Amino acid sequence: MAEQRVGTEESGLPPEVVRALGVLKAGIVSTVVMMVVFVIASAQTRFNLGVPAAIAEFVGMPNQITLGLVVFVAAGIVLWPLLFAAVQSSIPVEDVAVRGVLFALVLWVSFLLLGASGLHLSGAFVVLYIVFTLIAHIAYGYSLGVFYERFVG
Repeated sequence: MAEQRVGTEESGLPPEVVRALGVLKAGIVSTVVMMVVFVIASAQTRFNLGVPAAIAEFVGMPNQITLGLVVFVAAGIVLWPLLFAAVQSSIPVEDVAVRGVLFALVLWVSFLLLGASGLHLSGAFVVLYIVFTLIAHIAYGYSLGVFYERFVG
């Protein structure tokens, strides 16, 4: 009788590790999608959205753009996808992509309320900031849901 390795996938890793790696892969893809939206928005409007600056301001280290970018990437790849994996099944919507969008909309509102206050935007820049960060968060959430389903199942 062939020996079965309980709790392992084809890779030999425990299922929990395989699942976590799938969640992180979804986070990588989704963060890249969000960054592409920000780059396109900046190129089309010649307006710097200042997301890393807003995050640096929020964590109490203004003018530390590199720190803001590191926090943005780490949260997008690790923190938010793991939180999504933990709560997504409790979101009362059938489609996991829509669950991802709803999850990202909560992140967007939180980002606007907590992170953008220190940017001192005015006029048309406020509208551009709101619209493009909304589009980026919707793209992030949609791709997070789609790739979570693909990589984790």
